[in-house]
Amino acid sequence: MTSSSSPATNISATNIPTTPPSINQANFDPTHAPAREDVISRGVRLGTAATVIASFYASAPTTGMIDNFFNPELLEVWPLRDEVSLSGINQLLAGHDHQGELRRDWLALYGYDAIAHPSETQRGGAPDIQQKLGELYSRENFSNIHVHNAPADHLATELAFSGHLATQAAMSTRGGTNLAPLGEQLRHFLREHLGPLAKGVVVDAEKHASTITYRALVPLTRGYLADLADFADYLAEGD
Repeated sequence: MTSSSSPATNISATNIPTTPPSINQANFDPTHAPAREDVISRGVRLGTAATVIASFYASAPTTGMIDNFFNPELLEVWPLRDEVSLSGINQLLAGHDHQGELRRDWLALYGYDAIAHPSETQRGGAPDIQQKLGELYSRENFSNIHVHNAPADHLATELAFSGHLATQAAMSTRGGTNLAPLGEQLRHFLREHLGPLAKGVVVDAEKHASTITYRALVPLTRGYLADLADFADYLAEGD
């Protein structure tokens, strides 16, 4: 059973200003969504969110992960400010899970006999999918060591890789690089790999997750994917 704490103040999507803040760092506010054209801020935020979300799919949470994930001060500045993501944050603000129950939930959802089937192979993907994704990651200087060496076609790895590309976009902006090819690459990866895989996993998790954390991970993942898709469109099209 999950234990409840006293309710915290809900984060509301109404925190997002009608007029987005300037790209000027002097106006930086982590509780406000950046302007759509602020590729640096958006890329860094997406990379940060992907790293955190992926870690909860990759392995059973450690005590440190749990403490950070339920830290109200950190939750209040979750990098993505869309309504779907904030609904997940509000779930986390309203309660707390313990390590034992989280480990049981992770094992049931994503462990050896996973209910949520978190890899493309488990969902009927092509026999060579891991090899092809591994080659893609190598070309893009991405390592899955940060997601506990999860398979190349695992949701944790694909989330982390998408965050890697988003961060690359943020870094490349400083050099004046044409970002349209990277936007197209993100679109393709979302369409062919991450999007379909994540959709199936979160539907299963929504049905079977028993802890606050893994129930909240559903809207956090959906919010991330929507923000990432919009980011990819902006990079590819420039508007």
